[in-house]
Amino acid sequence: QHEVMPRISLEVGYSRRWLQNFTVTDNLLQAASDYTPFSVTAPLDPRLPDGGGYVISGLYNATQAVASLTDNYRTYAPDYGKQYAIYNGMDVNVNARMRSGLTLQGGISSGTQSNDDCEVRAKLPETSPTNPYCHNAPGLNTRGTLAGSYTVPRVDVLLSGTFQSSQGSVLSANYAVPAAVAAQSLVRPLANNATSVTVDLIEPGQRWGERVNQLDFRVGKILRFRNQRATVSLDLYNALNEDTILSYNQT
Repeated sequence: QHEVMPRISLEVGYSRRWLQNFTVTDNLLQAASDYTPFSVTAPLDPRLPDGGGYVISGLYNATQAVASLTDNYRTYAPDYGKQYAIYNGMDVNVNARMRSGLTLQGGISSGTQSNDDCEVRAKLPETSPTNPYCHNAPGLNTRGTLAGSYTVPRVDVLLSGTFQSSQGSVLSANYAVPAAVAAQSLVRPLANNATSVTVDLIEPGQRWGERVNQLDFRVGKILRFRNQRATVSLDLYNALNEDTILSYNQT
């Protein structure tokens, strides 16, 4: 943090979080060799990357002999392999307090998180048999903010506002693969005669929701009564009337 000019300061921060001590659940009555690998072909759809039609591999289905057997043992993930979740982020903020009474504050926060449990899943496919994305690194997530306030002298009118721009959510495309389609690669029916298996057709980070931009505004009048003061304000939220989608059907 440093004052770059009189009444103007700059703050830059870097953070790294490295999570460890993950736990896993090992079904002792199932081995990796009891799972049959298979793949599916994404249907043709303009909403999918490149219009669909690509192959998703790295899927597993238990054999019928062990599909219903359960003896769960919970222990630490390093007993089976490396697993990590790492976040790297940077924040840049500027604060300005001008002689005129204008105050401005703005900044950008940007970071990315990577999750990996590929080594664990190779030995324990039962932990997530239909999720092929054992390495999950969707990319940078950036958020920007700007806030300002100004009191008009003599008339004691307060003007202030905030603007926020946030990254949209990571999108999925969960496809209920019919048993007949899965059997084409599996070369047998799904275990327990399941009628379908759900597979996400989009790798995390391939598709993002819309950015969420919001401008809020306030006009206030300062009222003075002897040694007392009160403020009457009018707030306008989402002043730009944005209608960005906030919730998605991921199916």
